[in-house]
This record gives sequence, C-alpha cells and structure tokens, in this order.
Amino acid sequence: MPFRYQFSEADCVPTTFLNGIAALFGRGEIPPLVIQRVYTYTLNGVSRSNTLGDGTDEWGIRVTAEWLGAYKEGQFALKTEYLRGTEVHVKRGNQLVACLNTGGVGLCNLHIGGNVWHYVLAIKADPEGLSFFDPYFQRTLKGLNGSAQRLHEDPDGANLWVERDWLDTYSNRKRYCFGSVRNREAVLLWRRKR
Repeated sequence: MPFRYQFSEADCVPTTFLNGIAALFGRGEIPPLVIQRVYTYTLNGVSRSNTLGDGTDEWGIRVTAEWLGAYKEGQFALKTEYLRGTEVHVKRGNQLVACLNTGGVGLCNLHIGGNVWHYVLAIKADPEGLSFFDPYFQRTLKGLNGSAQRLHEDPDGANLWVERDWLDTYSNRKRYCFGSVRNREAVLLWRRKR
C-alpha cells in the first residue's frame, strides 16, 4: 500500500501513525475503529491563538500508542513502545534501528527548522543512514550538503534519507535531526503475532 501525504499543515502525527499501520498490515486487516481512534486522540494541540487541532502534543502521541498496543481485533495486534529523551538516538545498541531490523517501523519527531517539529516514518536503516517516509510533500531539500536527501524511486516507499551522524545531532539549529534531548520523541510499532 502506498504511503499517504498530509491533508493539512498540522496532521503529520495521525498521518504517520496510519502510514506505520499500513506498512505492517493489509487493508483488510485494519479495523475501522483503529483509524477512528488515531484521529480521536491526535490533533489535540492548541495554537498560540487558542485554535484546537494545531498539531498533536505528547499526551496525544502517548495515548494513541498505548491504545494501539492494547487493542486487538482479527489479525490486528500491535506491539508499541514510546521513547523519549535519551532513549531516542541511533548510536550503538539503539532501539530504533533494532525495531527496523526486526520488521517494525518507527515514528520519529524531527526538527525541521525554526521552532518547527515534524513526525516522519522510519522504514529501514543502512550502515550510513535511515530511510523515512515524510508525509509533508517536498520535491527537494536544499542546504543540507547531502546529509539529508529526498528519495524518488525507493522500492519500499521512502522519500527521505538522513545520515546517522546528522540525524543524531543534539542541537536545534540543524534541520532533519532529532535535536535536543528534551525534544526527542519516537514511537516504535511492530506487528504482533496472534
């Protein structure tokens, strides 16, 4: 199933959750209640002008991950793990690459410039970097010197590749990195055997 792009500027989290589920299950295996609950618990952020639906906060992400990990119906059963702070990295022994190498996917929060954070779906890892599906459509990335690149013909559907050292930057000055410890957040998803 091809991955989907965002419908708005604010729905990267529900879109990435649903893309992660679509990577692990066939269309006929995904109960409608799963889609309904993803949208119920996400898009709960509030903007500075008090507008509800301006992104998804940590509570929404945690509750969505916990609900998905507890819900089982038919062939649908997920193992989920929420990572925060120092747990999110790609150094030796990291949980994200271990998840990708055992058939799972990872929802990762990346700094993309200014004070903007954005969720993308980690699909696979290689020795130099990680491949993602970024639900925000852009043809190219500029000014990153090859450390982050748009992919156009990836057989697994990835459209973004980021070098490991760049991705693991502990600074909020670079784009397409995990950034500072306080902003690091990820959700791991695996298909659970029934």
